[in-house]
Amino acid sequence: MSHKQLSAALGATVLLAAAGMASADTINTTDGARLIGRITEVTQETVLLDTSYAGVIEVATKQIASMEAESLTARFDDGTTLTGTVRLDQNRALQVRGDGERGDAGFDKLLAAWTPGATPPEASGLELPRRWVYTVGADLAGRSGNSDDLGINLAGAAMLITKVDELRFHASYQRGEQNNVKTADELIAGTSYTAFFRPDLGWYVRGAIERDEFEDLDLRTTAAVGLAWRPIETKVRSLRWLLGVGYRYESFDNGTSSDSPTLDLGVQHRWQLNDTLTMRNELTFSPQFKDFGNYLLTHDSGLELPIGASRWTLRIGLRNDYKSEPALGRKKLDTLWYTRLALRFD
Repeated sequence: MSHKQLSAALGATVLLAAAGMASADTINTTDGARLIGRITEVTQETVLLDTSYAGVIEVATKQIASMEAESLTARFDDGTTLTGTVRLDQNRALQVRGDGERGDAGFDKLLAAWTPGATPPEASGLELPRRWVYTVGADLAGRSGNSDDLGINLAGAAMLITKVDELRFHASYQRGEQNNVKTADELIAGTSYTAFFRPDLGWYVRGAIERDEFEDLDLRTTAAVGLAWRPIETKVRSLRWLLGVGYRYESFDNGTSSDSPTLDLGVQHRWQLNDTLTMRNELTFSPQFKDFGNYLLTHDSGLELPIGASRWTLRIGLRNDYKSEPALGRKKLDTLWYTRLALRFD
């Protein structure tokens, strides 16, 4: 290669590198750091930066001195939506340039910005499209109480969730054997629907059926309706309280049965402890109106973590089912601990 050819090649390399750097998005932090990557989402609280050296970085907006993104769709609190180059200067002034349009506003007027064509974040205020999400999983489970064994528990769920309502279906089946003798046989299926008429207040309806050979339970049917209150609802944490009335019917293998109106109390809690670990807790308490000493108490807690960047998750959890007046000769408490490998898809 001649000297001129070498010079030309080096010049082209420098130009390509400069062009690559010019097309990269940048964030300058208040402590003097300069982050380079692809900005994919902006809200009042955080900015997501996709990098080649550290994956996706979440930067708190209060730590950002200035930033510039090559192409984002931005929506403001007056309903204006623009797509183009987005720049935030040190005076917290936001500028959007693109397609012959321009928008200038204070950063506090921005609802959200996101990659063009991607699903807008909830902070944008746009109604997100409905879509079903499904999970299927299998547990390696152990139980103590009316049966002591190791077995397999199959579980599945289907969820249609939006900002204002959610529809859920769930089912599980547990079967255990010890020395070719069946030691567990339980089937549970249920559904629920919740709709919020205010950001923190809504109503719900739910129902379930259950059969458990080792509780001598031929059939248990429950249904409830009531109010739902969610004082906390963020990406990191959510808390929901349920208060309603219901109905419970039970029939047993010995031919006896009972039914009664019930009180329906519940709490559901989710807490994202870090980027990979999420804790979920759920508690339901259902006493009969005619005898508050006759009640069902169900508790389920678990830790979930994703397996790499796949759709697989691992959940390690504990479930307790307590019946204050069980069938004759049966224990009040059944405890199930499990390690569940689940696949999520939509």
